Amino acid sequence: MDKPRVAFTGYYGMRNFGDDLFGVICTRAAERYWNASPRLVGPPLAGMAGVSTVPAFYPLDWYGAGGALGKGSRLLSFASATVGSDVLVMGGGSVITARESFRKPMMQAARRHRGLRLSAIGVSIGPFANTEQEAAAASFLDRFSYLSVRDRRSHEWIQRMGLSAHAHAGCDLAVLLPRLVSMPVRAQPEPGAPLRVGVAPCRYTEGGAHGAPAMRAWEDAFVETLLAESRVRRLVVDVFSLNEHPRHGDSELADTIARRLREGGVAVELLRYTQPDPLAMVAAIGRCDAMVSARLHGAIVSWLCGVPFAIVDYHRKCRDFADDIGLPQRRRITTAQGYPFSDVIATLLRERQPECSSPALYADQAEDIFKCAPWALEHAHA
Repeated sequence: MDKPRVAFTGYYGMRNFGDDLFGVICTRAAERYWNASPRLVGPPLAGMAGVSTVPAFYPLDWYGAGGALGKGSRLLSFASATVGSDVLVMGGGSVITARESFRKPMMQAARRHRGLRLSAIGVSIGPFANTEQEAAAASFLDRFSYLSVRDRRSHEWIQRMGLSAHAHAGCDLAVLLPRLVSMPVRAQPEPGAPLRVGVAPCRYTEGGAHGAPAMRAWEDAFVETLLAESRVRRLVVDVFSLNEHPRHGDSELADTIARRLREGGVAVELLRYTQPDPLAMVAAIGRCDAMVSARLHGAIVSWLCGVPFAIVDYHRKCRDFADDIGLPQRRRITTAQGYPFSDVIATLLRERQPECSSPALYADQAEDIFKCAPWALEHAHA
């Protein structure tokens, strides 16, 4: 394929910053490393390359809606991609699980009848409740031409499934961002300028097998620590709502944190991910002096921008990322032998140093996600 027609499918256009960031990265990287004509399955995203399967005039609320309207919109969008593409790529996120969707049978049918090649990059595998679910996932993935997973745990699943021959141990797609766009340059603060602290809450299930910390507990620690800090220095707090989905999003949590800080006299800016422009949110995160994030990609983008951060360890993907980059325990809000939540936040504000591996160490690994694909330019010229 000299110029493959590649479509990327994921949870794009659903008002989630992290998923939309995957869409921008996938389309830009496909142009650079695959010489591809990329298509995004979903509404257009600011900063993406190529075209989208949903026209710009189509309302985002309709595409992301529940019920027949939303499902029908997503079904038609996906169907158009399976017809006009050479390769269909599941791009980014925890997308290979036991959960059923209309995508799997449509992908398998297009592969059988039209020769569509299937792929997945930057994805997580699992979890599976039993061996039957794992076997079903293995059967599905065995039909893929290329598979790149984003964490060690997923690579172990792949090895156990016997799929190592066409699989690649990659990393989170967001790590590739500095190779594709100009990252925010952090200016030295002016003397007397306020300290800008970011916070990105997340609506998650507390407790569970992972032992996710109680949301109110770490939010209380954040608010109380910032109120105490505001008595000795000027602060501005950027409260991020990185998922604006009406049911699963962070809007209420962000509103509550913002209100409590304002009542204590702290200056607050509330930043909502309401428009499909992930690079604008990257720039907003990049201007912070410190960040506390429950959202994984709030933490990853902070790391990429050189913003010192603490992560809320509510899910295995957060812990895997923190382990991979060597984030010390004093920068983790966790129930797993961690420091008191208020100590983590106070230490972050006091030290304000990255305290982990440099993103530059992982840049080549991130490029290999695309360079190792069988239709990559490097293979075409070999």
